[in-house]
Amino acid sequence: MAETRHLILGVSAASIELIQQLSWSMIKPQSRGRSPVKDASPQSVEPHPTDMIQGRVVSHMNGANDECYHSLWLSPADEVHLSPDFELSVARARAQPPKPLSEILASRLQYSIDVFRDAPRMMIMENQTPWCHPQLYKNKMPKVMQDAYSCCSMYLSKNEINAPVIMNLTDAKINELLSTTHPTTLPEILARVHALILYQIMRLFDGDVLFHRSTDTLFPELENSIFTLMPFLHLPRPSDSVYPLPVSMESISEFWKSWILQESARRTVLITFFFTRIYKTLRGTRDMQCDGTLGLEHAWYLSSHLWSSQSAFDFAVAWAEKPHFVVENLNFSWVLGNAQPDDVDQFGKMLLVTLLGIDGAKAWFYARNAIL
Repeated sequence: MAETRHLILGVSAASIELIQQLSWSMIKPQSRGRSPVKDASPQSVEPHPTDMIQGRVVSHMNGANDECYHSLWLSPADEVHLSPDFELSVARARAQPPKPLSEILASRLQYSIDVFRDAPRMMIMENQTPWCHPQLYKNKMPKVMQDAYSCCSMYLSKNEINAPVIMNLTDAKINELLSTTHPTTLPEILARVHALILYQIMRLFDGDVLFHRSTDTLFPELENSIFTLMPFLHLPRPSDSVYPLPVSMESISEFWKSWILQESARRTVLITFFFTRIYKTLRGTRDMQCDGTLGLEHAWYLSSHLWSSQSAFDFAVAWAEKPHFVVENLNFSWVLGNAQPDDVDQFGKMLLVTLLGIDGAKAWFYARNAIL
């Protein structure tokens, strides 16, 4: 048995490179340490991706080099044993003509784009997003998030009459945030990033051309904030998922509060780079590198049971009785082979669809008697 096994999907090398840029190279590692490296001086190609703003994924890429023909790599420890029927289907896929790039983008990105667009509503109605835990701001919300929360509420009530006022008020809050001193504690830094993400989503998906064209000025600030956040992260290892929790409820409660903050931060880092990578791809940025590897040092917990726990006691029960998975460096092989549909929350679904495509993700859920 080969030490490393890979699947090659039946699409062109240029298409695979683009998907790799989105799925695997969202954060480029430095030569040492765990902090990602920013893209160097992105150059955009017009037109602005207004089709994405309207919810349609259309590629404005003018091409990509064919040097990188990437596949999903599985480590020896996490190898997935494929059925003959699946291997036959892969062989047939290789014989098919390459799919149009826009079709691949729609298959892998539309689901996530829809979730991003819905984030302001989720924040107001559910006090959460897939990367912001519902308990994170329950007792204390920093001012930057209070302002963003208010802007989300106004945004949801926007109509033709009040739109100019709401956009001006939102711009004022954005400018106020950008003019403030950068925070130095994890809760304050995380709140700032969450506010920036919500502002960027409202700008990007708004129907007003002037409003969403101002997104370019906010993405560099968003990326810089992520690099400030990275040193505070604790990245779990797969072995961490089997550790028993403390015995006393007081200790469990403290662990849960810490987990909520850390898991929100871990997911926020990943989703921000994913968000910016989608935007850069759709607007035609040409300098994103394809290194042929996963190129990512990151980890987070995939468990809807842990994420949706409403109390420290519920969290302790879920930790002890329900499976939870540490997704390390975006390697989903163990998840695909061992998880069940009810283990996967919205955040996991976003990344699974990006990895497998919408039909592949639906098939994975269907094979386990569930619907995506």
